[in-house]
Amino acid sequence: MEDPSRSESKRAPTAVVTAFDKDVECILADRVIRRRGVPNYVEYLVKWKDLPDSEASWERGDTLWQFAEHIQRYKDEDATRTPRT
Repeated sequence: MEDPSRSESKRAPTAVVTAFDKDVECILADRVIRRRGVPNYVEYLVKWKDLPDSEASWERGDTLWQFAEHIQRYKDEDATRTPRT
């Protein structure tokens, strides 16, 4: 039986140099940053494991490559939430 995660790389994509020495507990929120003359990008509000809520921080999505499973879980849960009115 072949391991489905075998083809997944654990290395950072070549253009990304950020690596975190903390672990993600969960993703709390997301936002799109739009600035004139700069491509849009997504930031996620990250609750770090073993740190207080006050230490949660906004991090660019493209720097969270090592936590892709947390981002996917957040997106899956977000898709099932009721819209805010």
